Amino acid sequence: MNKFSKGLLITALSTSILGVAACGNQSDSDKAEGTKQTTQQNTSEKQVAVKSKYPFPSDTAAKGEAKIVLTSDSGSSENGNVPVVFSSNDDILIQLGLDAYDFDGGKQSFIYVDKIFSASDQFGEETTTSVDLEQDKGHLKPGVHTVSIVQFDNDDPKKGSVTAYTEAKYQVKEKK
Repeated sequence: MNKFSKGLLITALSTSILGVAACGNQSDSDKAEGTKQTTQQNTSEKQVAVKSKYPFPSDTAAKGEAKIVLTSDSGSSENGNVPVVFSSNDDILIQLGLDAYDFDGGKQSFIYVDKIFSASDQFGEETTTSVDLEQDKGHLKPGVHTVSIVQFDNDDPKKGSVTAYTEAKYQVKEKK
């Protein structure tokens, strides 16, 4: 074999070896990326148990004259309707319209979503506001959810008895 043929053979073998090594590294990289994506997906699917700042009252029968109406672009919860909200995993927070009627304006109103405390506010005879639906608290998970408003004796959700209680439902559907 002459020098030219040997040089050509060595160059071809070197190129082949480098190509195989590069493919092997790319494969390892793809495996690592796939594992990373699977781990992120599993983490996002697991919901952290949300602990409520104030426990949901055990005596939750409708009480008092107070009423709430939830509103979204699909309609309202009046007359037992269930408004729809579309959400994806990219949504962190969506606000739902909330109209509150006939509450005692001298007491705090405690807002719960799916029996988890969300916020407190002051509602009177007629109040218009919004309720925050948060992804990390499970409020935007597909299905039917309940918003409850409760007023307590002495504004004490831990020890006070319920003086007013009402609720309305909304539905989350997956955004395509």
